[in-house]
Amino acid sequence: MTKEICNIKDLSSYLKISVSEIRKLVREKRIPNFRLGNRIMFDLIEINKWVEKLAEQESISSIFY
Repeated sequence: MTKEICNIKDLSSYLKISVSEIRKLVREKRIPNFRLGNRIMFDLIEINKWVEKLAEQESISSIFY
């Protein structure tokens, strides 16, 4: 099994959101991450699942509002 691991800068490019927004999501524990020493790292498989879950929640909430 291979894992796709990236840092904040790479994730920023991947998701097309700012590094500061990603740091905010990490602080609020709203995005899956892990630490390698003092570096914040991300597993892209987990990130993709997280994005899919957010999209599902968005589509469900749009039904009710």
